[in-house]
Amino acid sequence: MNNVFVLADGKQYGPYSLEKVSSLVANGVFTKKHLFSADGKDWVSFNKLPNPNDSLPPPPAKLDPNFLQHRGFLLGETANSRLRNIAIYSSVIGFIVHLVLWLCYHNQWIEVRGEARNLLLSPFSALYTPFSILLAYEAYQLIREIPTSFSTSVGKQFEIVTLLVVRDIFKGLSQIKFSDDWTLDGYFNILIIECVTFVILFYTSMNYRKFNVSLMVTAMDVKSLKSYVKSKRNIAVILVFTYLLIATFAFSGWLMGVFNGQGDADREIFFLDFFTILILADILILLIFYKYSDDFYALARNTGFVLATVILRVAIGAPGVSGMALFILSGVLGIIILKITTHFYTPPKPITSASSSKNN
Repeated sequence: MNNVFVLADGKQYGPYSLEKVSSLVANGVFTKKHLFSADGKDWVSFNKLPNPNDSLPPPPAKLDPNFLQHRGFLLGETANSRLRNIAIYSSVIGFIVHLVLWLCYHNQWIEVRGEARNLLLSPFSALYTPFSILLAYEAYQLIREIPTSFSTSVGKQFEIVTLLVVRDIFKGLSQIKFSDDWTLDGYFNILIIECVTFVILFYTSMNYRKFNVSLMVTAMDVKSLKSYVKSKRNIAVILVFTYLLIATFAFSGWLMGVFNGQGDADREIFFLDFFTILILADILILLIFYKYSDDFYALARNTGFVLATVILRVAIGAPGVSGMALFILSGVLGIIILKITTHFYTPPKPITSASSSKNN
């Protein structure tokens, strides 16, 4: 029997084989108080499944309910709360400072040379600074999600890219030149494409927020699950220090560019290197996952997620329309993978009042 579904805490899991369900109950992942549906039949208690105790292994150590929520060094709730406050206050201050610089440049009180002038063409350009700070905080949030859920961390990558595109839109608004004829400015055409890209990426990121399906419980026993999660925590801690190193070099390099008459800000700064490291981390997590499980369903899903993030990385470094097209391709691919996952992960039917009365 390979079509047993489980209803636990209002969520539905499966399908499993009868032997797998028995193992999960023995490991403490599910309990006999949860409800089970065999081959699409009514929900029943564990003891009413056919021969549930035939192949129960000796029960290993149970999983602490809070184990999966622990993130590791520099990734806990205290650190996150402090960084969030810093990000918010820095965004407000950065926005005001940028507006003041624009006002000074607009009134010719200061002189700015080179590409850095592109950030002072309009008051809309002042939105670039707070968005950049919030993006840096979102990158930290992404790292925090790696130990808890692979799909959530992938969804965070789409959220970051969505904000990157919004930041480019605000920057592009200051570069549009209007005319009285029917001719469209080149920046205006790019702006339209960027807005379409934003909508698709935003829809993709919201789908990942809505459908957070973890397949670890279907593919691993408790001991393997603990080892897998600990490995992801170690990777996340390493990523924190890598993140700080990349951010320091990116910001110092941009400042040097400003003093040398360059210094125009684009999405390649910091995020090109950061996403490269993220992809390497995703691949490493995928290989570690395969060490503990040969579940094709979960492995194929995670491989598809990695493919979508690789396309995101290429899109960050691609110019103009090519970058937007790759962003759209990655978003569509991410949605399709997520829809396929949730489609085949849905049990046959929910509990009905009729079936509940039969069980009683």
